Amino acid sequence: MKFSAHLRFIFAISLMLATVFVAAANKPAKPSVKSNFQRTKSRIDALLGPRLKAEPLPDVLPNPFQLTEAPSSTANPEQKIPDKIPISSDDEMLLYHSASLKITGVVRINDQTHLVINQAPYKVGDSVSLKTKDGTVKLRVLGIAPGELTLGLNDAVQIVKFKK
Repeated sequence: MKFSAHLRFIFAISLMLATVFVAAANKPAKPSVKSNFQRTKSRIDALLGPRLKAEPLPDVLPNPFQLTEAPSSTANPEQKIPDKIPISSDDEMLLYHSASLKITGVVRINDQTHLVINQAPYKVGDSVSLKTKDGTVKLRVLGIAPGELTLGLNDAVQIVKFKK
């Protein structure tokens, strides 16, 4: 009996040692500190290199606020672009003037929804008067819905969307 207990003990010890050796053999080698430093230095150079060694700017920088015209054989170099684009129809006029409106709020007055347009409240059926160089333009408020305003000018209709 003693003999079998000793054999079991030796067998258990040998199994434990075998697992330790197998685990040590499968463990990957630890990279050296020098290779980690080289890898970090190469990453830093890749990220900061273009900023530290940037190409110089040209002597004359283009003006981003100036329109450049493409040279054309039929264009007259003395011809200038008109200041105001001519508006030919009611649809274009309504679109042009509705873009200049400033919608700043919604108000309920006597159970009717009013929109605050150019610092004045307007309800359905009111006319918004806009002063222009040529005179006064009156836009009719045809409808008010959440997030949109329907305007009219003569027979033209325009829906203007806005944030609530």
